[in-house]
Amino acid sequence: MKRNILNKLICLLVMIAVFTSCKSKKLVLQPEPAPEVVVVQAIAADNSKLNKINQIMDKDLTFSTLTIKAKADLSIDNKSNEVNMNIRMKNNEVLWVSVTAMAGLEVARALITPDSVKIINRLDNIYIKKPFSYIYEFTNERINFKTLQSVLIGNSIPEYLSDSTELSAEGDDTLLKSILGSLVYDLKANLQNKLTLNKLSDQLSGQELIVNYGNFIALNQHDFPHFVEMSTKTKKKALGLKLEFLKVDMDGTIDLPFRVPDRFLIKN
Repeated sequence: MKRNILNKLICLLVMIAVFTSCKSKKLVLQPEPAPEVVVVQAIAADNSKLNKINQIMDKDLTFSTLTIKAKADLSIDNKSNEVNMNIRMKNNEVLWVSVTAMAGLEVARALITPDSVKIINRLDNIYIKKPFSYIYEFTNERINFKTLQSVLIGNSIPEYLSDSTELSAEGDDTLLKSILGSLVYDLKANLQNKLTLNKLSDQLSGQELIVNYGNFIALNQHDFPHFVEMSTKTKKKALGLKLEFLKVDMDGTIDLPFRVPDRFLIKN
């Protein structure tokens, strides 16, 4: 993997997703077909709206730990680059990611908590240590650790949903839109009230993150997306990431190794 590709991948990981993976012989994952264009109909703003929001939030995955392996296809300037990623997560506490090239060589490792962002760049022997606010160089300041976690696993963002949220129907799907200053939060839920779209847009900064979810497979009686497609852009960058979640384990014991070699240059 070339260094400039690695640097852009790190930007994408820090931006709103540090994603996953590895291969399983038992699962063959295919992206879902594009939805048909249908007429959008407004839904009355009464108690049925809040009931629907609650039904969608009730479908969010609850967990203590997650371990995810997947194959990732990173698109930069219309060029595709394949990497493998492993993700380990403690709910609302820590997100650990290891990125390896197809040859099996680890090129980067990240550790993100509600307070900090730490990245080991093994290609350039650099260790980056920043406060969590570092991600605001890439995204809106309303984003917090819990927001990042929700986007990664296909959960809704409850703090962005309220009685002022707009609700409409698109065929069997439900569309929700919340406007919080310059930040616009859009989501789409299927007939089973599971999210198929998370979208965050900041009109003032020109930043946008779109995440589509598909290929839902049961995980401890929850529907969990095993295909995730992300696209993100700022005024300077436009990146895409397709992920196939090929193995997902929930609520097991996890290890979060993160040792920085003495020879690495530290950038604070």
